Amino acid sequence: MKKTIMPTEPQECVTLRVEDCATILGISLSTAYSLVERAFNEQSMFKVLRLGKTYRIIKQSFFDFVYGEQKGA
Repeated sequence: MKKTIMPTEPQECVTLRVEDCATILGISLSTAYSLVERAFNEQSMFKVLRLGKTYRIIKQSFFDFVYGEQKGA
C-alpha cells in the first residue's frame, strides 16, 4: 500500500483565477478575460494554463508582467 505524505504547512497556490487578475489590475471581468485569452493564444505576456473551460494564470509570470520584468531582460 502506498503511503500518502501530507505537508505540515499549507502550500501557497501558484496560480491566479481570472477574477483575481481583474481585481489586482482594477479592470472589469470581461476585460480581464480578454487579456487572459490573448495571453493564452499568443503565448506571450504571462503564462496561462487552460484546464477545460477554466483559465489559471501562473502567479509569478503575471506579477513579472505587471511590474514590467520581461524574459531575457
